Amino acid sequence: MRCAVPRLAWTLALLTGAWGAAQAHHETGALEVQFRSVPVPQNLVPSLAQDRRGFLWVATSEGLMRFDGYRLRPIEQGSGTAVRRNLGWIRALSPGRDGRMWIGSDTQGLLSYDPARDRVDSHSPSGTARAVIRALLEDDEGQVWIATVGQGLQRFRPATGQLDTEAIPWREQTESRVMALHRSPSGQLWAAHWHGLAQRVNGRWQDLPLPDAPEGATVLSLLEDEDGRLWFGTQDGRLGVVERGRARWVLTQLQVAVHALAQARDGMLWVGTKSGLLWVDPVSGAIRQRLRPDARRPLGLAGSDISQLLRDQDGAMWVAGFGVGLQRHQHHPAFTVRGADLEPKAPLAEPDVRSVLGLRNGRVLVTTQTGLVVELDGRPEQGLATRGIWPRERHTIVEFMAEGPDGSLWMASAGRLEQRTPEGRLLHDWPLDGGRAQQILPRANGEVWLGMQEGLYRLRSAQAAALERVQPAGGQPLSGAVHALAEDPRDQSVWVGGQLGLFRWQQDALRPVAEAPGEGLGSPIVMALLVGRNGTLWVDTAVSGLHRLRGFDGTQRARFERISESLGVDGRFGGNLRQDSLGRIWSQMLVYDPRQHRIDRFGPAEGAAFGTYWFFSNTALPDGRLLFGGSAGILQVAPLAYHSPPRSTPVVLSSLRINGQPVPASVPAAGLPLPAGTRSLGVEFAGLDYADPGRLRYQYRLRGLDEAWTEVDAGQRNPSFGPLQPGHYTLQVRASALPGQWGDQLLELPFDLRPAWWQTGWAHTALALLALGALWGVVRWRTRSLRRREAELRAQVEARTTELREASLTDALTGLRNRRYLDLRLPDDLRLCLRRHANQPPPSDSDLLVMLLDLDHFKHVNDVHGHAAGDAVLVQLAERLRGVFRASDSLVRWGGEEVLALVRETDRDDAAELAARVCEAVRSAPFVLEGGQTVRVTASIGFVAFPLDPTRPEAWGWAATLQMADAALYAAKAQGRDGYLGAVRAKGLAPQDVPQQLGRWLSDPRLEVRRGQSGMAP
Repeated sequence: MRCAVPRLAWTLALLTGAWGAAQAHHETGALEVQFRSVPVPQNLVPSLAQDRRGFLWVATSEGLMRFDGYRLRPIEQGSGTAVRRNLGWIRALSPGRDGRMWIGSDTQGLLSYDPARDRVDSHSPSGTARAVIRALLEDDEGQVWIATVGQGLQRFRPATGQLDTEAIPWREQTESRVMALHRSPSGQLWAAHWHGLAQRVNGRWQDLPLPDAPEGATVLSLLEDEDGRLWFGTQDGRLGVVERGRARWVLTQLQVAVHALAQARDGMLWVGTKSGLLWVDPVSGAIRQRLRPDARRPLGLAGSDISQLLRDQDGAMWVAGFGVGLQRHQHHPAFTVRGADLEPKAPLAEPDVRSVLGLRNGRVLVTTQTGLVVELDGRPEQGLATRGIWPRERHTIVEFMAEGPDGSLWMASAGRLEQRTPEGRLLHDWPLDGGRAQQILPRANGEVWLGMQEGLYRLRSAQAAALERVQPAGGQPLSGAVHALAEDPRDQSVWVGGQLGLFRWQQDALRPVAEAPGEGLGSPIVMALLVGRNGTLWVDTAVSGLHRLRGFDGTQRARFERISESLGVDGRFGGNLRQDSLGRIWSQMLVYDPRQHRIDRFGPAEGAAFGTYWFFSNTALPDGRLLFGGSAGILQVAPLAYHSPPRSTPVVLSSLRINGQPVPASVPAAGLPLPAGTRSLGVEFAGLDYADPGRLRYQYRLRGLDEAWTEVDAGQRNPSFGPLQPGHYTLQVRASALPGQWGDQLLELPFDLRPAWWQTGWAHTALALLALGALWGVVRWRTRSLRRREAELRAQVEARTTELREASLTDALTGLRNRRYLDLRLPDDLRLCLRRHANQPPPSDSDLLVMLLDLDHFKHVNDVHGHAAGDAVLVQLAERLRGVFRASDSLVRWGGEEVLALVRETDRDDAAELAARVCEAVRSAPFVLEGGQTVRVTASIGFVAFPLDPTRPEAWGWAATLQMADAALYAAKAQGRDGYLGAVRAKGLAPQDVPQQLGRWLSDPRLEVRRGQSGMAP
């Protein structure tokens, strides 16, 4: 439906945009300058330096410290209290050519740190007054020049320890206040003092007049630029330069002291003052930017009082000062961040950029959560300055924007699809279904495709009444989120990617893309698509990252190259894909170079901190720059300014420990000698990547022990090795910020572990001879010992066998014999008994008595007192039975609470008396339970004499006898328990004729029975 904007609203929108453009004309610094802060005590750093190995030396309020990117290590004197070890307030540091660091202390004068000995040495004569040291400098001859306030310029010769004073003339006087020193590459020495500048010519110091300064000017800082010009800053806020032997002023109205000067890699002059940082063009002398602390720029300058500027060995700039602490400039020429407008009411005061669109006319439209569409100046060198509010009468949040082939703008907002002119006038709008719009693709044929949170839609033309939902051929409408749309200009096909995978619209049909086995996408969820300039399809997936379509096999199945996986990069590539003019593939955090087949990662370390990046928020500008939207602004990428960084990072040894004790970390070229008996060697290493040391990965190996590399992260940089065998070893360490890419820069620590005297060659020879000499005697002694030992072992085996045999024949609880014992012993007992009865009449002690004992109501004991109580009763029962029976008799735990007694060589007529004694032993005293409780228990006994019929010994076998004893036991219980009943003699009675009832037992004349109960005489 066509819609005309009311003239008044249109006029107001234009006026608003004009106001915004006028405001933007006066804004500066839209592109952020980002720093990384290093925590230092109280954020006070008076001096800063870098030594030859790459360590940073930081003077703090708590003394001198050395920084390796991870931690600040205090540098102190060797002994005494903490106060005496501290080096005091340090204003001057200067690295020496031999690796030493020269130190100027207010309280201790001239000091030096020797890394070979890990020691601080003092070089100030004792008993002399110490002046404040403002600067130190080592010249080509190794002499140290000392700039002091109060004692002028001094020269120290380390070889002899001699300290001389050098006179700097000023109007027929000697200048006593020297503020800064500089040595040019040609060896020329310069001194800045209270009244101006002096240079050393032919061994003498000469004054260099300053223009328009008849009384001189206090010069605080010196710098020689890349063109050989000497820059100097003064106490009264002027910046000058010395050219062709003459001084001139460049800036004269700074009105604040210039404490520090440095030149960045891009040639810009950094000027550190008491009120912030200036960037000055050294050619024109113009101030390009003023940097001051601003609470609205959390990654900006931390403080304004700058004491020191340093360009490190990698070209990065460092800022130090009072309230500043220590900060590193996070910068890369290819990356800048367009942050928030600093004015609270400015159009882009809220920098959460959810959608960004670069127009063909060079302008940029961005949308935020405020509902405004803001217009930026996308022309080169304009810094994406705010032009104003783009005229749009609605204030709903715009989710996505795209520019059509005819220049019209397409916007999705609050469930509506809008078509607008480049000036903002609404042409048409249509209702949307499917949730949030994630992609808009205006096609060359006039169609507009939309990828939504739920499904795929298209508008056949601007004249169409409504959008229609796209469905795969022969199927239901495409469901799930659609994340990416890309049109192939060669055949006008459309690639569609989303939650359900990859699809292709071709020949008026949408079909899923079939994948060749083993060459498909590593993850089914497609996050981004890009058709490259040569027609190559690039795919980013949710888990396995970047892919490249290599082509199709014979059955038209897609063959993909898994680029991220092959390079060891986990996760998505970024969800936003763009290609530069060199064919490299970009996202907001990674870049892939097909020519080198490498992926580089970038981020805050390169000054690319722009908050949380957003999917579907990216665009390209006509000049090739790329823009990505984030929660804290816009990342601007200049691809042609990007060059791949080195594959590896230099690694240094931070600390060394032998047997857990720290030792100097400086290793001789010939290697580290370790004394005999060394138990362990511990190291700590650091890759000197001050931009973001936490992203580094390390690999190390100890050659001579293991050739395999061990990979660790930045939190595991302190391995320990030991114990080691004597020999030569080399520890190798390498680091890299690039995933899976290791260069050839190695830290190597060779060391030799010396052998103890008994590990030397001559000791081994002597020991071998002694061993041969002693072998013969040892063999003989050993033979005798073995024979003696054999006899001892045989005896032990026999004893142990007997012990084990006894254990296998004994009940574990009661100590009584078990059934296995009876099975082994019984046949012999039966044969012996039968042999004695073969003689008639047999002797009186020839009988064998089989007695079965069962505790009465034992289940009640277990039920009431528990099984532990029952076990206690059984143990005590066994003790009482041993007191009744003879040692020659066998007591066998027959099962549960039953005991079988086998009484040997006895008279059957004594059986009743023995049974009565057993019953009395059980009932006579209570059984003691755990906890002091007691319980009374009685027993019932059934017994049978063997052979039961003495006249026919063979008539009654063991089985019949045992069955008869069991029947007698039940009969004893049946007569009232706590008693006994047994058969002592049978006369012509066969086992099968034994009566079943107890009454018939007693009345049968063929069976002689004895019985008794409690209180009944046997």
